[in-house]
Amino acid sequence: MNKLQSLTVLRGIAAISVIFYHIMAPTGHTLGEFGVDIFFVLSGFVIALVLDSPRITARRFLSDRIARIVPLYWLLTFVVFAGTLIAPSLFNSTTADFGNLLKSLFFIPYRKESGLIFPMLFVGWTLNYEMMFYVVAAVSLVLMRRHRLLFASALIFLIFCAATASGSRDTFAEFYSYQRIFEFPLGFVVYRLWKRGVQIKPALAGGIAIAAYVWMAYVNWNQLSHAHLLYFGIPAFLLVASSLSLESKMGSGPLTKGALLLGDASYAIYLSHPYCVEAARKLLANAIDGFDATAPVGGAIIIVIASAVGVALYWFVDRPLHRSARRLLQSVPTVRLRGSRLAGLNRELIADDGPARNVQVNHEAR
Repeated sequence: MNKLQSLTVLRGIAAISVIFYHIMAPTGHTLGEFGVDIFFVLSGFVIALVLDSPRITARRFLSDRIARIVPLYWLLTFVVFAGTLIAPSLFNSTTADFGNLLKSLFFIPYRKESGLIFPMLFVGWTLNYEMMFYVVAAVSLVLMRRHRLLFASALIFLIFCAATASGSRDTFAEFYSYQRIFEFPLGFVVYRLWKRGVQIKPALAGGIAIAAYVWMAYVNWNQLSHAHLLYFGIPAFLLVASSLSLESKMGSGPLTKGALLLGDASYAIYLSHPYCVEAARKLLANAIDGFDATAPVGGAIIIVIASAVGVALYWFVDRPLHRSARRLLQSVPTVRLRGSRLAGLNRELIADDGPARNVQVNHEAR
């Protein structure tokens, strides 16, 4: 069983796009933030694939997701916290606040000193949405197993409506009223289309994929978007859906292998790249006379450095941590609830799961 290489490559493209966004951010004229939108639609697809296993359980689902997301994120969050203790001047709006550390570790949105809603490892704001999505998916497994994708989509809609209807500047209301949360259900739609065998000709699929990416880049660069779902969510949906029709065209040469490695390492690249970018920006400017990070050559050099650091972090830290966390969580015994109405639920939670369709579920995927 082979993983979907087209989507793995797309994760790498999304990660590189976000690196470029942070390289150019100081100029006030940048693009690539939409890599997050691609990640969210991809996440919706992957979770739909996992949930489609007839024997998947809420316990197994959550343990696998926690094992994938938490170890590296916690490690890097502790690194940032240690940095704020040792050299606070290096951090603009992050202080060594123990309460904020706990909120960051447990994916609770909060306002930083700058007034923005970011955790200590600031790119982790996307993981707050991911964890909300995972909890919703687990609830759907327990309460509405037969129609779990539809039920999960409805729960996300209710969360958005409740947050929007509150009309307050409360942290939770503001955070969960962001249109981006609908990109997870868009991933569900991509999965349903793919499962039904909907395919388009590779030439047309390639054209749609390129057009969707260029459109998001144009809108991002010119700051035209006032409706995020329309300007980025739908194009990201089209990009992911069309990429699946290119699966048969994936080669096996060095370029493809390199792209797949970047895709596999995309989570580590995403979490580590802001600090690689800033370190390279400052160190290379001191080492190379006239170095400009925002120039084409300077930007390319920093992208290579940030990608290389992310790949090394993935290979030597993220993969071992992920595997150890999976083994640890899967070895935790389940408390049996005999003589209770919850006994049936307990049996549900400890059942084994099996893969859906003849496709490998890539547990390295975010």
